[in-house]
Amino acid sequence: MKNAKIRLSLKKTAFGILRKSLNIKKYIARPDRPYAVAAILLGFLNHFLYQLSNGSPFAALFCPVNESVWEHLKLIFFPILFVSIAEYLRYRPEAVRFFYYRFLASLCAMAATVTLFYTYTGITGNNFLVMDILIFIISILFGFYMDAFFYRKSLRKKSQTTTFSLWVAVSLSYFVFTCFPPDIPLFFSMP
Repeated sequence: MKNAKIRLSLKKTAFGILRKSLNIKKYIARPDRPYAVAAILLGFLNHFLYQLSNGSPFAALFCPVNESVWEHLKLIFFPILFVSIAEYLRYRPEAVRFFYYRFLASLCAMAATVTLFYTYTGITGNNFLVMDILIFIISILFGFYMDAFFYRKSLRKKSQTTTFSLWVAVSLSYFVFTCFPPDIPLFFSMP
């Protein structure tokens, strides 16, 4: 009975948060809105791509291969990277500033995912699919919100080498840790 009440309460809270967070007009810059939605859709597709590819090693580099939190962060990082490339090709903003802020935004989205996931599972002792999906959506939207925030604040930009090295370093860490995951809870597959 207690678990049922917790689940119902989480669903009500989750849907309220989702409704407010989906008001992206208020929080995300107009040109970024379709790309935020595209990142969410790519993340959903990315979740199933590894199975659909019959366990392709190439797909394993970009898609989750198990149910660990680390692997599920690929659902945020790579879709944001891919839509950022598409957005850059369409609008041609200043490359270094655009990709640096978008990199920071992807880190914020991944940090939000880890924080929200471990907080609610720590409180409830369980993980719920509905909450996991909501955390994913909220994290992507939060990342794009932070991107707009960084643009408004005009943070000091980094060099081209630094900016693109950051993207490459994180991408390579996903590739390496997919093949050789460390023995720590972030990399353990969740039941």
